[in-house]
Amino acid sequence: MKPSLCLSTLRSILAPLLLLQMLPLTTLAQTTDFSPSAAGARQGFGTPAAESLILAPFKYIAPTNADTTSKSAGPTESDKPKRKANQQRILDLNAAGDYQAVGTEGLALMVGEKPDDELQLIVANSLAWTGRLKEAIPAYQGLRAGKYADQAAVGLASIYHWGGRDDRAVPLYRAVLANDPGNSSALEGLDLATRETSPRTLLSFGRGGDSSDDERRSVTLNHRWRDSSGVHLMEVETSLVVDSLPGVETSQQDLTFRYQNLSLALKPSLELSMPTKDDNSLYASVHIKLFDDKVTLSAGRVNWGRMATNPNALAMHLSAMHAGINAAKDYSFGNLSARFNFYDVSDDNTVWTSNLHLSSSWRPFGSHFRPFVGLETRGGALLTPNYWSPAQGSGTLYAGLLGEWGASNWNLYGSAQTGLRLYGDAGTSWSLSAGGKYWVTNNVALSVNLSSLDSWRDNAAYRAQAATINLEKLWR
Repeated sequence: MKPSLCLSTLRSILAPLLLLQMLPLTTLAQTTDFSPSAAGARQGFGTPAAESLILAPFKYIAPTNADTTSKSAGPTESDKPKRKANQQRILDLNAAGDYQAVGTEGLALMVGEKPDDELQLIVANSLAWTGRLKEAIPAYQGLRAGKYADQAAVGLASIYHWGGRDDRAVPLYRAVLANDPGNSSALEGLDLATRETSPRTLLSFGRGGDSSDDERRSVTLNHRWRDSSGVHLMEVETSLVVDSLPGVETSQQDLTFRYQNLSLALKPSLELSMPTKDDNSLYASVHIKLFDDKVTLSAGRVNWGRMATNPNALAMHLSAMHAGINAAKDYSFGNLSARFNFYDVSDDNTVWTSNLHLSSSWRPFGSHFRPFVGLETRGGALLTPNYWSPAQGSGTLYAGLLGEWGASNWNLYGSAQTGLRLYGDAGTSWSLSAGGKYWVTNNVALSVNLSSLDSWRDNAAYRAQAATINLEKLWR
């Protein structure tokens, strides 16, 4: 089922919903919506920012702990072959939970000799669990026949799921279940993968404000679906925002279409957006992925008036030519990501933002808590009251802790960070965020994101808070 609503019907739904919002300006959440740099990072293909939840990755079961009710359970002690010293070391590292070392030494071993299937599966699992997905794929593919075929298929399907290729994951999970209907890992994995491949409708409400009395209320209705092949992703979306300052209020509704082709080498995606009244501008962005999806390049014309979260900027119909790059890579010490965005704004200003972020693999407070550090900068050619454009620049060094918990039908996250001024229009800062998602039924989910920020901006203390609540419906 694919609901279809005309634009006038959508507006009649969205407008009263927006006016009825009673959400308080809460003090917990992700990065506040009141930062154009944060908004710029959301211009790529995907669901609305309100659904950017941190989902716990699907954890399939290692062979030494395999589900004994499944036909793919691992060997008993008496079945295990005798090991050479280098092979036994890998088993010992695996038993100790040092999966990074298992993957590294396992790859080296596989260059010089062919390990038995159980050992190869252990190495493949360890590579996948430590983020070396490209290296894990051939290790799993070498086990697609034989005693561990089902476990290898589940592992390979999980890699495709984590990488956003659920169109490839679904047939693998189904093949495992055809052979072993009770395989709990495949059942759970299939449920998670079909959540992504099924048509989905999302209704999102948001509200936020800051210490300059700037306030935004928003309602978004989004529908996402794929074609029968699963590789062509499409979205239609309409959203209504109301930005206000004391004595000033501006609203804007827009209509957006997004498309991505997963089967092409660069996985190109396109976003087209147009306000539905008082502004005939067309905004368009394209995005491509390079180096096994580790780098994303973006370019286009974006709706800067809406990104600025300021009624004056919205009323001026500001636009910006945008170019950006995002990159991420997994290392033994953690995941390192970098982002840079450049905006040539239609009011003859230019703004640029950057972020360098390290999510550490070090877990001093347990497996659920991940330390992180980073560097964030922002600059502008001209100072303007319509959005944050620090002509002297702004640089902040930050550090924090992210906590994640989850199961197949729920997830929670919370984070706290503090920042120190490096230069320019920056100061000591802190921020808190929290959120979660719960599947009320197999096809209906509720989620919430909350945030609070205390920092320095325009030579004064600055505070902002934001909250979103989302209702999601799958059509499967």
